Amino acid sequence: MKLSLFPSPRVACAVASSALIASALVTSAGPAFAGPVRGPEARQAEASSAAQCGFFRYSVRESQFAAYGHCGPTTVLIHVDVRGHGSTNDYHLCVGLGNTQLPGAGPNYLNAYYIGGAGCRLGHRSGHTPH
Repeated sequence: MKLSLFPSPRVACAVASSALIASALVTSAGPAFAGPVRGPEARQAEASSAAQCGFFRYSVRESQFAAYGHCGPTTVLIHVDVRGHGSTNDYHLCVGLGNTQLPGAGPNYLNAYYIGGAGCRLGHRSGHTPH
């Protein structure tokens, strides 16, 4: 009578191949995934803007940009403070979760901040009104 730990040759083969794959993963010195290779500028922009809440500026090579990072679950209204001409260039913008890049060059913006308006229509832009 022949004794075996596995009920069939298929089960024995599956167990052996699983063990081989597991040991290869443990001893592998490479990265855990094979993602696309990106330059240092892309990684820097991702790292600097990944967890930002509120107004921030960032650079990619020689270009400067401005953005607003919203960390809440709903859309909200922000006041965008644009450089020059007092408040006549300022506007209100409805943003959603995550980062919203402000159009144009980053140095054109002085600030952007939350003013309320939860549940506004995403992307809706209106002129500055006192708040």
